[in-house]
Amino acid sequence: MSTKGINSLEYSAGAVSKGFWFQEFKKYNELLHNGFEDGEIKQMQEEKNIFLAPSEAYGKKAVNEISRRTRAMPKEIYTMFTSLPVSDQKILNILGLMMTDRLFFEYMYEVYREKIITGDLEFDNSDIRVFLKNKSEQSKKVSNFASQTKKRLVGAYKTYLKEANLLIEDKGLSMVKKPILDINLEKEMRTRNLYPFLRVFLGE
Repeated sequence: MSTKGINSLEYSAGAVSKGFWFQEFKKYNELLHNGFEDGEIKQMQEEKNIFLAPSEAYGKKAVNEISRRTRAMPKEIYTMFTSLPVSDQKILNILGLMMTDRLFFEYMYEVYREKIITGDLEFDNSDIRVFLKNKSEQSKKVSNFASQTKKRLVGAYKTYLKEANLLIEDKGLSMVKKPILDINLEKEMRTRNLYPFLRVFLGE
């Protein structure tokens, strides 16, 4: 999916109810690699709770979201999953998040990427709040988000970055971190019409 595809998505505050879910994402993609189909994995979750979800509804939500993240990526990208180190597997999860959540992608492109470019790496919650304020002025949909929803989005985005190792603690400060991508993953992203997403990680 290109940014054209992203721009066709509605702005959403869905991140407030979706975890990073890396262990579930990892299990799902390993099962795909082992030849299981999407429907079979969803059935396994329903019948055997393979994701160890605390409730049936939570498990269904998690597997559906993880499936959506994975399927948003070109097959050539997600089939690389098992050959990548954990750090890059987490990057694929963030990529899936960006490709299915327009608001989060725009945050990553306009705020996270800008910090990498300028070298102003200190992270502050106010960065996300300012981003959401600006989006509220541009979009009626975002302006209609409740203040509590926006507050929870700040927490969700920060959690995503920390879980993906794109935000680290250094001497009491939260600092944005530029990832070092697997060379084959970077090459595939360049050739699969994913350059706008790649620019986020490269700071270009």
